Parts: sequence; structure tokens; C-alpha cells
Amino acid sequence: MKIGKNPDWICGNKKNMNEQTTIELLNEKFKTNLILSENQFCDYDAEDKNYIVEVKNRKEFYTDKLIECVKLFKNYQNSQIKNKDFLYIVTDEKGVYVFNISKNIDEITSGKMYKTIQPETTEFNSAKEINKFVYFLDTKLSKQIK
Repeated sequence: MKIGKNPDWICGNKKNMNEQTTIELLNEKFKTNLILSENQFCDYDAEDKNYIVEVKNRKEFYTDKLIECVKLFKNYQNSQIKNKDFLYIVTDEKGVYVFNISKNIDEITSGKMYKTIQPETTEFNSAKEINKFVYFLDTKLSKQIK
């Protein structure tokens, strides 16, 4: 997928960011060459020669950043197989948080795992809720783009 300049992040409108604008921002700020996955069922959203990336765009600010255990372990394993680092990106109205999961996996997984009740999926307007297991991510483990 070709990525062009998008005014949402250029103008500082982090609340309306999507996967494409987030990848554009990362490519601009960190000189990466990330390309969005064309497979909608891929375990992660983008990759380049050094990274696989999962993006979570939040419309509201949440003090606590979290990652589903399924995504954490599956993408960490994918990153090892591909010999890349796994980046987990959270955007909200206060900024963009870039977590290098590969470099912080031991610290993250030494914390407590929590069971939460969340929507089955945030896509397709699903109202069904299920138990999901998550780790909380300390923002001091991230690089923040404001």
C-alpha cells in the first residue's frame, strides 16, 4: 500500500489517527520504511526489514496502556522468527507511544497478567464481550511523540 502525507499527524491531530497515518509518522520521525500489511488477517499491521509493528489507535486518552497477551506472545514469536524487533504503538489524543516489546519482554512479562472483559473485536461493531488477558505497559518503557 502506498503511503502519502496525511494532514492528521502533520497538524497534530492525534485523536483521528489510523494505521496509515501512524505508520507515516513513524517513517518520518524514525526514518523507518514500514509498509502496511495488505493481508487483513495478518498478526501485525506493518513491517520493514528491522521491525514488525502492531498499532492501537485510541480515540480517548487512557493513563494505562495495555497489550493483549495473545498479541504480545504471537507477535513477539513472529519477531524472533523473522529476526526483527516487535514494536507496539499506542496513539491517543495526548501522543504516540512507541514500545519496543522485544527489548522489554522480560520486564513486561514479569508483571502481573490481568483478566479483563472487553469487546470480542473493535471491528465490525461487535457487541459480544469476552475475557481477554492483558499486561499493562509502563509508559516509561516507550518513546513518546507528542
